[in-house]
Amino acid sequence: MTKFIERIGSSLTLRMTLGTAVMLVPLVALGLGSLFTSQSMINALEEVARTEARELRPVIDLQKYVLQAAMPPNDYLILRNASEADLFDHLAREIDRRFTDMRASAAFEEQNEWNYIEAAAEEWEKARQVGMEILAVSRPAADTAAASRMKVFDAHIGRSADLLTLLYDEVQHEIIEQQDRARAVKSKQTFLLVAAFIGALIIAAVSGVLLSRSIILPIRELQEGVSRFSEGDHSFRVVLDRQDEFGRLASTLNLMAGRLEYDGLTGVTSRQEFERLLRSEAERSSRYGHVLSLLMLDLDHFKQVNDTYGHPGGDEALRAFAKRVQQDLRSPDCIARYGGEEFAVIMPETGADAARNVAERIRTAIAARPLLSLNGRELTITVSVGTATFPQDARTEDDLIAAADRALYAAKASGRDRVVSYHLLTGPGLPDGT
Repeated sequence: MTKFIERIGSSLTLRMTLGTAVMLVPLVALGLGSLFTSQSMINALEEVARTEARELRPVIDLQKYVLQAAMPPNDYLILRNASEADLFDHLAREIDRRFTDMRASAAFEEQNEWNYIEAAAEEWEKARQVGMEILAVSRPAADTAAASRMKVFDAHIGRSADLLTLLYDEVQHEIIEQQDRARAVKSKQTFLLVAAFIGALIIAAVSGVLLSRSIILPIRELQEGVSRFSEGDHSFRVVLDRQDEFGRLASTLNLMAGRLEYDGLTGVTSRQEFERLLRSEAERSSRYGHVLSLLMLDLDHFKQVNDTYGHPGGDEALRAFAKRVQQDLRSPDCIARYGGEEFAVIMPETGADAARNVAERIRTAIAARPLLSLNGRELTITVSVGTATFPQDARTEDDLIAAADRALYAAKASGRDRVVSYHLLTGPGLPDGT
């Protein structure tokens, strides 16, 4: 008897069967229909979760590696470090493997998706050949042709990354269609379950109430979870303390939310994930006595961009800016969208002087050439940067953010388009209140 009770607690199907058996014969068909549509909803939502993990993440990861591969040839021209060739070779092998996996994957069956993959791979192959030529130059600083080849290399890298962005958009469009189908199934299920509740209440009130509590309540929890996730609240979790199909679906949705680490507009790390990473890096730096630097970047006069080109144009500018900044970062560094037109860069194992050098390189690269062309007009923009270093300027991650933000404010206040380091702003010591 105990085992039978345990089976009832862990199986939605068994509870549905027992509840339906208690009802009168006219409710049997309605009960079976409710079971069928609820399972259809589960399958539809689980397919959305599987698609998120199977299709979007490989595209994002591959694009990240392609952008990272742009750094070794650039660094080699500047630093003349022979080890950059090994790093480029490692990234190239990883990118080739991921292109091979995507070609073999059944997740990318649409012709448009296949075309984007092939075109991105072709651009990457051209970039790799040029990159190898650059890395083979014995005296890069004196070779003007190498600098010219660098522009060709960056162009191929940019086109490959852009094609992967188009692939991402194509896959995401398919996922949105799947979500619409899932919502349609949910609406149908809600209608049938309400009908089952009313019929059970009229014919067998007690059995109807027990059955509705077993089905309707978890569906409401799942609906709330899906709604909150679609609104961007990835910190929300569906709480269903049960072991049946709904409990497993709740776990799947929670897992999907945990994987949404990237900002939906720019593709860089989200603010929530940034805060988690910064906290982790600060703890690691504190434990092992390492340095950690943080850059806070803010696009100057960005309101004018939105006023001139509209918010869609502003969105394009933010995406182009994030992509440009990524090209100047190392693979261990992490860029995140902090909010609006403000970005943050976590730089592990990086001291104050090195962080300032990187910030200056980013500032110069942004101001040196137009960010993109909008409505036939080239958009040139500048960026202000504040830097702070742990533990020189702060003892906690919150203090580090406050210090970098204060330095950013000083950069904006002193005329914009400049880099301000917190320790140069304040002299020796920590932020006020630390």
